[in-house]
Amino acid sequence: MHSFTTERLLIRPLLAEDETFFCQQHTNEKVMRHTGGVLDKKEANKAFQRLLKANQRATDGGKKSLLTWAIVCLNSEIIIGTQSLSFLIRPYNANIMQQAELDGISQAEIGIMLSPSANGKLFPEEAMAALMEYAFIQLKLERINAFYDSKNLATKRFVNKLGFTISNNIQSNSDQTSYQYFERHKWHQNLFK
Repeated sequence: MHSFTTERLLIRPLLAEDETFFCQQHTNEKVMRHTGGVLDKKEANKAFQRLLKANQRATDGGKKSLLTWAIVCLNSEIIIGTQSLSFLIRPYNANIMQQAELDGISQAEIGIMLSPSANGKLFPEEAMAALMEYAFIQLKLERINAFYDSKNLATKRFVNKLGFTISNNIQSNSDQTSYQYFERHKWHQNLFK
């Protein structure tokens, strides 16, 4: 795993020092309303430790299951969010992830969570675009999937702005979850325009 920067952000692997921020995010009802629900402090601590172990395993050359980065504002040097690439098959993404796996497509699910103070500043587009570039160039992924709560209009807006494709033929089984994807060949086309 590597760190990388954008005009306003440092995106670096999650560190032990990020635990307080992570736990505050995951125990905040407003932040978690579209992500499966709030965790209690003990569950949040366990989740954080699992992410650190997954990052370390990937860094050591082991299996990549879930890679997580902290998003840090360069001006303030304060962590404002986290984002991840997940290679895990979950109930909500199983049909799409398993079919792509059968087709031999290297892929991951992308996710982002920002603190409420970072909202409205176009940070999701900037951070996600940088992570997409990393995924396509460094990790050689062919597809990035975005699964999100259908009620989360902010996420729908910024994945559309980034150019994710919606396919009515490949939606998840649930009306509660929306699905869009972005393929590497489209990324390369956009680079050379």
